Amino acid sequence: MGRRIKHTSRDVEELARLMLAEATGEGVEGMNMVGTVVSNRVEADCAPDFKGLRNIRHAIYQTIPGTGIPHFEPVLNGTLYTQRPKEADLQRARNLLHGHREPRARMNLWFFNPSPGKKFRAPCTDTMPRSPMTKFDFAHKNHCFYVAVPGYCPEFYR
Repeated sequence: MGRRIKHTSRDVEELARLMLAEATGEGVEGMNMVGTVVSNRVEADCAPDFKGLRNIRHAIYQTIPGTGIPHFEPVLNGTLYTQRPKEADLQRARNLLHGHREPRARMNLWFFNPSPGKKFRAPCTDTMPRSPMTKFDFAHKNHCFYVAVPGYCPEFYR
């Protein structure tokens, strides 16, 4: 169980669209893991990566510091905007925002698909690209999930 994140109906829809765009082929569990990571980032509120993320839309549209490049591929490539969530998708997003996180991804702040658009997943790396303060935790279908190295983001890992 995580912290409840204050949200609007627009936040729910945006999170559901990101979960669909990022992990629709990975089943409910994969979509919930992606949504859990995004929710965890708002909950973490730690510098430098996640300081000041006040709502779910801030986390979805956040850019990599100093680059202007969005963290999430569906924001960058536009697939976020083509998703049409059904009521079940919206309910999954609501559940996450009410604090019901996917247990396996409860401590993850990053995920990465090393082979977007492919039918296979390339091996996961020990650290996430462009994020040296991470270490590999587990893989689920096309995605690799990462936690922080010890001492990083103590506000979240208490």
